[in-house]
Amino acid sequence: MALTYTLVRECLNNVDDVAGRWQIEGGRVLEKEKHVANYSSVKRVSCGTHEQNTAMLWITLFFLKEKPPQNITLHGSHDFNSGGEIGSVSAASATFAAQIGKQFKRVVNTLTIG
Repeated sequence: MALTYTLVRECLNNVDDVAGRWQIEGGRVLEKEKHVANYSSVKRVSCGTHEQNTAMLWITLFFLKEKPPQNITLHGSHDFNSGGEIGSVSAASATFAAQIGKQFKRVVNTLTIG
């Protein structure tokens, strides 16, 4: 069964350097309108991504209640034309280990894994 979350962005910062741009985003993760985690997203634009107007992408979801938090890390690509994101789960803590290797898709603020 797919996991579906709503990402509520609380910050978005761009940092330019000689190699390109970092875009750092973060906020809350909701599951059926309940706050279940926080997220951090990093996009990297470089000379190898300009032609396609895309970025390397990684997102980590940090689930509430445990310290250190249970987590899911996603790697993939971000398309600046559509805002869409695709990729797969690259790492996860024990609770979410079964998600490793599953595909994800983000459309606007809806993140679907599996």
